[in-house]
Amino acid sequence: MQLPFSDYIKIIGKGQRGGRSLTREEAYHAMKMVLADKVTGDQRGAFLMLLRTREETPEEVIGFVDACRELIEPEVKTLAPVLDIGCYAGKRRQLPWYLLAVAVLVKNGMRVMLHGAHEPGSGRLYASAALPLLGLPEVHSISQAKQQLDAQGATYLDLSYLLPALNSIIKLREVFGLRSCANTLARLLNPTGAKFCVQGVYHMHLDHKHCRVNENYENIDALCFRGDGGDPEVNGERETELFVTRNGKTEEYQLPVIAKRWALKDKNMAASDMLDVWHDKANSDYGEQAIVSSLASYLVLLRSIEVKDAVEQANILWHERDKANLPFSV
Repeated sequence: MQLPFSDYIKIIGKGQRGGRSLTREEAYHAMKMVLADKVTGDQRGAFLMLLRTREETPEEVIGFVDACRELIEPEVKTLAPVLDIGCYAGKRRQLPWYLLAVAVLVKNGMRVMLHGAHEPGSGRLYASAALPLLGLPEVHSISQAKQQLDAQGATYLDLSYLLPALNSIIKLREVFGLRSCANTLARLLNPTGAKFCVQGVYHMHLDHKHCRVNENYENIDALCFRGDGGDPEVNGERETELFVTRNGKTEEYQLPVIAKRWALKDKNMAASDMLDVWHDKANSDYGEQAIVSSLASYLVLLRSIEVKDAVEQANILWHERDKANLPFSV
């Protein structure tokens, strides 16, 4: 039963003794009202920040995801990619090298949907800024994304075209000074309903929460890990736990350290450096280990193979890449 929105605020805001978490159904109705703009700005802010203070439960996140997916335009489903990757964090310390791992998959016949958002004033380099240089031009509609996906095997579409209401909540970080649950929901969105989904998170234990959510959608195979800066990029300088959810059950894999030495912060953050590495005109210790490690993690999901085999195959695919052309060229 749907309640007045003030009741949902009351449920989560009454304090340790009087308050409680929302049920999946309550969370669904509450988020649907928020996304449909049926609440006041004050109500929306109070609701989001109360959730931020105590953190959302997996049950609440599931209800929120249900609401988000229901409001996505049916045309989005026609894109029909095989792999969905959310690119929401943006990179601050290193370039988004994982995009070259994605390019390798695309060059080998994988149909990939990338989506993301950008937060004004964050100082981060987002995938949307790097991809045009790598051969994937910016698109401005769902129909353009479909044409690009059909022609090039990959597309990137901003969240503002997929679910504008959720995108507007992400932009509220400038107002609140804090991120909200919208950043989690966007990563879990998988707007096209792709069979495979990759989710990079930043904070400790968020990967476990994602697993609990992913287990409720048995038709989707999902990979979640703590990525560099929160993006879907494995940092080969540290051991990474990969959580793969299939048929409602999660398995954990350990991706070993492959870096030979630690990399310094990239002060230039020039996306053109990624092209030089792709074309074999330059080397990047951090970049190449991030590419191979990220690619290996994707292969664990896509090919249902063990980590050792995935690393071997990732190395082969990377060294056999099409160095002569742009990463996302036709």
